[in-house]
Amino acid sequence: MMKQVFAAAAFLLLAACQKSDLKVLIGSTAIVAPGAQPIEDSVIVVAGHSVRSVGMRKDVPIPQDSERTDVTGKWVVPAAGGRIAIGEPANLLILDHAPDGISPRDPADVSRRLVAGEWQAGR
Repeated sequence: MMKQVFAAAAFLLLAACQKSDLKVLIGSTAIVAPGAQPIEDSVIVVAGHSVRSVGMRKDVPIPQDSERTDVTGKWVVPAAGGRIAIGEPANLLILDHAPDGISPRDPADVSRRLVAGEWQAGR
């Protein structure tokens, strides 16, 4: 009986410690594709490896069980050759300064990267 209680407690502890599969980027100016109008105060929801939703904060619900990242004051653009749209791979660049179209003006402007929905280490 004690082993079963311990196993159940360990399972619950592990489940509570697991990170959500949902990542939410909140507050940036997003440019979803070449030539697209910037979306100010955006919300981008990433589920697993792909974009689940994108739009203005007032229009996109933020899931309760999500890993939230405040990117206010930053710019979010798709990685080269991509776009930020529902169902598309979540390959995103977070920039410190406004891009040239959807490309960073300077490689040092890239503060973070999301590749296939996973944060990459370093700049």
